[in-house]
Amino acid sequence: MNGTPNLNPDNIPNYLWQSIVVTVLCCLPLGVPAIVYASKVNNALMQGNQQAAKQASDSAKMWCIIALAAGFLAGLAYFMLVVLAFIFGS
Repeated sequence: MNGTPNLNPDNIPNYLWQSIVVTVLCCLPLGVPAIVYASKVNNALMQGNQQAAKQASDSAKMWCIIALAAGFLAGLAYFMLVVLAFIFGS
């Protein structure tokens, strides 16, 4: 054994639909890397490289979370600006 865990290909999600959703609804610039990494998961699995598939899956998940958080923070900032504009009027 070479010290690397034996990964089950069925347990490696690609996060493709999540990547597309956060790209369209939350944050386009940060969702694109999520889609790129998500598309690499299936390619790596077809080549039999479970370790690369796991790394791509983890990266896709990370970029999904970052894009979701950025979209949420941008929406919150916009909401706060609207409230402040309503309070102080123009």
